[in-house]
Amino acid sequence: MPEYLSGDTIVAIATPPGEGGLAVIRLSGPESLVYAARIFFPASGQAIADFSSHTIHLGKILKNRNVGALQAGGHTPLQDSSSLEILDQALLSVFRAPRSYTGELVVELSVHGGTLLARKALDLLISAGARMAEPGEFTRRAFLNGKLDLTQAEAVLDLIHSKSSRALETAARQLTGSLSLCFKRLKEDLMKLYAHMEAFLDFPEEDLEVYSDAQMKAQLARVTSEVQSLVQSFTRGHLIREGAVVVIAGKPNVGKSSLFNVLIERDRALVSPYAGTTRDAIEEWLEVEGYGVRLVDTAGLMAEAGHPLDALGVQRTQEVLKRADAYLFVADGSQALDAEDRQAFQALDASKPCLFVAAKADLGLPQGVKTFAEFPGAENFVNVSAEKRSGLAELERKLVEMLKQGAGETAGEQITRLRHRRALETALEALQKTALALDERASLELVTFDLKRAIDSLRELIGEIYSEDLLDVLFSEFCIGK
Repeated sequence: MPEYLSGDTIVAIATPPGEGGLAVIRLSGPESLVYAARIFFPASGQAIADFSSHTIHLGKILKNRNVGALQAGGHTPLQDSSSLEILDQALLSVFRAPRSYTGELVVELSVHGGTLLARKALDLLISAGARMAEPGEFTRRAFLNGKLDLTQAEAVLDLIHSKSSRALETAARQLTGSLSLCFKRLKEDLMKLYAHMEAFLDFPEEDLEVYSDAQMKAQLARVTSEVQSLVQSFTRGHLIREGAVVVIAGKPNVGKSSLFNVLIERDRALVSPYAGTTRDAIEEWLEVEGYGVRLVDTAGLMAEAGHPLDALGVQRTQEVLKRADAYLFVADGSQALDAEDRQAFQALDASKPCLFVAAKADLGLPQGVKTFAEFPGAENFVNVSAEKRSGLAELERKLVEMLKQGAGETAGEQITRLRHRRALETALEALQKTALALDERASLELVTFDLKRAIDSLRELIGEIYSEDLLDVLFSEFCIGK
């Protein structure tokens, strides 16, 4: 990785590749206007260096036929520009420090969308002196310049990658700083406790009360409870961010693939009247009432595989069942349950939520509710016909209810990343040790040691304490240009 905060100017295409109405090339750094001036000629004739912040200017991007014809900091007048040719008509936007995304001087060129055109404009700016940005370097500079804290920087990435309405709402809320404020408030509350204990250590003659201070212990207990709630919110928050893995399971030829196709609204899985048609796991993303679901169709579970490929299909299904967050267990509702249905059900993890689906409802359901009566949790079932597209609305409603119950309802802020959970678990452990040490009237040096460890964990969450390795890992997830 390059050395950051070295004063260099970076450039990258900030819009996705491909054809579109616009492509945006972004520069950030002290020489952004200098490099832009070497390729951009304003229609107004005004010097680019004099442009005010937060202004947009029309002009032309000119490319040089003869290397070296342009001089640093200026441009050749159009009437004498025999060595120049027009690449595109463009808009140039100026955002002067510190009122920009990165906190540095930022310049953006908006050109007509097109992979080749944007790439040529980018190459001109690199030739003019700018350095190609690393993945996430713009947001990394925003963090290092104090425009975002680390939790907000992660929210930027989550906002870009959101695939469901709930994930989008959560990321947008975190980007505004709601989760950061929660971490900061907890940190400040602990800092007050820490200061009180430090005062006792520094001025023991003042007879400050620590071990029997009920108010202080109550505040420690409140913060500990809030941290514990945040840790518990990870299950639900992670499902919102990543999407719940919902596996369709059952014996062969009960309508699993038909249900899969009708839920994702296209023929993704091969369907036939022959058992064992599906031999591999197929995964698709869909949104159900704002929640992301990674729906997985699987090969039918059978006691004895008649073909080696069937055995491989069952093995793959068993692997997928292990990583499921929830199940849709499908049986042929027009037939009575048999030993194969029972054996297939036994393959599911009983600790995970399951919604029972009586498929092929268009063929008649002779046993009705009794179809799943012998299975635990059988009251959570729905009759569905993929052929008639009936029962789907009820299935989706019950699926969302099941996911909510499985993840647990959590009031207040939710954490969505494993880094958050690990840091909070460290803080929680330290707080519990602090409370125990106070109750046992242990040496105050030991009490403050654990309390300081909890504070540092919260500081790591918002980026007040960080390592370059952590930043490298985090920002490597970003695309180039963000």
